[in-house]
Amino acid sequence: MELRKTEETTEIVLERMENSLGSLEQMSLDSINITDKLVNGIDEIMQCVEEMQDCSEQDRECILEMIKNLLEKLLDTAFLVNNVSHELEKETVYQRDTLDNIKQIVEFLYAMSDV
Repeated sequence: MELRKTEETTEIVLERMENSLGSLEQMSLDSINITDKLVNGIDEIMQCVEEMQDCSEQDRECILEMIKNLLEKLLDTAFLVNNVSHELEKETVYQRDTLDNIKQIVEFLYAMSDV
């Protein structure tokens, strides 16, 4: 009877691990997309700075406003990537716990086979 319960527990643990891996994959894709936004935003700001070097004072004020808006968007994006990073950390800890559960199950099965 105990072996059947171990089998059920193993199935549950493996299903949790599979779901967790799916979450990790999605968060990895999300973080790539978010960091792409950061890179593109920084590139836009660099272009604005270059344009400011040879422009009139009136145009400079307009470009400064554009830079301010871009920086606000980058800050929002940075918060997104920060949140994804925290979720990745949590999911990694969850994976570690799941791995420990699997090790316990395997040790139990080896112990049962030695009996």
